[in-house]
Amino acid sequence: MRIVHAANFSVFKYGANYYFTDDKISNGLIRNSHYVYNFSYRDVARSENWLKTKSLGKKKANLKLIETCQNIKPELLLLGHTEIIEPQTLSRIKELIPSIKIAMWFVDPLWMEHHHENIIAKLPFLDCFFATTSGVLLKEFKRSTNTAAYLPNMCDPSVETHQNFTKTALEYDFAFCGRDYKEPERQAFLVSLHQQVAILSSKFCGCLNYKPLFGSDYYDLLAHTAMSMSYNRRNDVELYMSDRIVQLTGNGILTFSPRIPKMELLYSEDEVVYFDTLEDLSEKIQYFQKELQKRQHIAQKGWEKTQHSFNNTRITKYMIETIFNQALSENYEWKDERF
Repeated sequence: MRIVHAANFSVFKYGANYYFTDDKISNGLIRNSHYVYNFSYRDVARSENWLKTKSLGKKKANLKLIETCQNIKPELLLLGHTEIIEPQTLSRIKELIPSIKIAMWFVDPLWMEHHHENIIAKLPFLDCFFATTSGVLLKEFKRSTNTAAYLPNMCDPSVETHQNFTKTALEYDFAFCGRDYKEPERQAFLVSLHQQVAILSSKFCGCLNYKPLFGSDYYDLLAHTAMSMSYNRRNDVELYMSDRIVQLTGNGILTFSPRIPKMELLYSEDEVVYFDTLEDLSEKIQYFQKELQKRQHIAQKGWEKTQHSFNNTRITKYMIETIFNQALSENYEWKDERF
């Protein structure tokens, strides 16, 4: 089918975000034999006014999305976060193309209420809403006219290309890339962790005053890392995990994770290493640093799970089946997480 995918493709960052979800979804849809037109809504907004600002180009971006849909006549309009796309725009597209399906995906935390207004305003025009959060927070976006469905983070085999579990010598025993968000509890956790892994070869990026890494610099670091951690701003939300989890496991890195509610639905204890406390994490990092074969075994199992179950071709197939109310073609691990 023909699909218009309106998302934040960051054209003018020139590849620095090439591993973000926006492109992975489009790549997966294309591998499922669909035509996908990427509509980079923020870049369109900036390019359509002389000051090159998103706010001044908002109206024009909405008009250009309507024009794009008129030109392509897609069977599906798929929206990313699209905070500047107005509900009236979706209404107009529905008028022009009555048979069109409109769906939206969302990967930021649903507990952050400043996102709610944007999503709720679009719900009357959505056939399906996907989020990387499940449970009661996802149910809030269920309406009689739409489906609210959980969406796992996805890997792309052409992006997550490393198999670190095959390597016996890696430059870094442990690396962590992620923000500390200046949140006292998170900062204290990372400060203590930084101190406790100092005896190992370690690297931190994006937090504790260390610069973040993007693009190939980030993936080059992953290529030289034995162990890492996926750690959310909140670790008590059902099935919520940042896309860090697939970037790590998908490159064959032994990945540590706090015990997220229902997370074992996606990853077993033989695929990632769960921890309960900072002390527990520190002990497990030091244990697996010494136990090479055990580190390689779990890292390989995590890699296999991510590359098979959470690759973007499989997940976007699930998205299409859900949006168009088709029978599910596979026994997706998360299939019951929809309302």
